[in-house]
Amino acid sequence: MNTIYFISGLGADWRMFQFLKLPDHLPQQQIKWVPPLHLDEPLETYVQRLIPQIEDTVDPILVGFSFGGLVAIELARLLQPRKIILISSLATRHAIPWYYRLAGKTLLHKHVPFKVMQNTYPLAPFFFGAHTPYERRMLKSVFFRIDETFLRWALGRLLDWKQEIIPPNLVQIHGTSDLILPLHDRPDMIKIHKGEHLMILHRPEEVSNILSRILLDCIHDEQK
Repeated sequence: MNTIYFISGLGADWRMFQFLKLPDHLPQQQIKWVPPLHLDEPLETYVQRLIPQIEDTVDPILVGFSFGGLVAIELARLLQPRKIILISSLATRHAIPWYYRLAGKTLLHKHVPFKVMQNTYPLAPFFFGAHTPYERRMLKSVFFRIDETFLRWALGRLLDWKQEIIPPNLVQIHGTSDLILPLHDRPDMIKIHKGEHLMILHRPEEVSNILSRILLDCIHDEQK
């Protein structure tokens, strides 16, 4: 049976997936972030250092949330997974908003003082869609515990991502009200009406039902 590997968002951990309810018989594992070797380490080099965490290298299923979706797609080049599932993420570089691209050209992610980045937190709950006290506490924890080098590295890899083509085995789940990575619509995308970036936390039942259906379909296809 295929192992499902979960890759969380930028600087986040397993807690992003904690409210998902999937069938108990599906083997699941979290992939942990490792520090980048340096600020300009290529994403394709970085993901090679995640592979030792992946025991099931034959047809794994990769689930990436937010920045974790980019990592899932890069891992797919090396692992040939059975399915790539993106939640609140990007399928290609064409979905990166123009204002992110502009910021990337000015190299703001390299030069803005780290304290200034952290001081934007009061705006974060609105843009991320963190509604409950728990969601806001968790988002604040991510904001203030993230390593500066990791944050600047990840923002750089997002802004210079070269992915052009959507992999044929990719499924994308996205909220129509995501303000962090706005919806870049395409015909086969699974859209959650008024879903925000953190819908994985505040609308876990809907996300779980969609994920379970996709995962069970994968297993049934394998058994044919």
